[in-house]
Amino acid sequence: MSESKEKKVILLHNFDKSDYVRLLSALKSIGLSENTIVAVTTNITLEWKVEDLLNELFLEDESLKEERKR
Repeated sequence: MSESKEKKVILLHNFDKSDYVRLLSALKSIGLSENTIVAVTTNITLEWKVEDLLNELFLEDESLKEERKR
């Protein structure tokens, strides 16, 4: 199984910034932040198929991971 398929994904809709920040903090405090992708819906992503959205999130996650290594 690929690493991206082992990741958990939390998709947020209509969350305000303070709730988003609190959720990220809670995930970090319980050790889930490294293995969890948290994304917020946009007008564009609301029209996507779930499979397409997940694939995009996994690609972005890999890209961010590579940037952090540099």
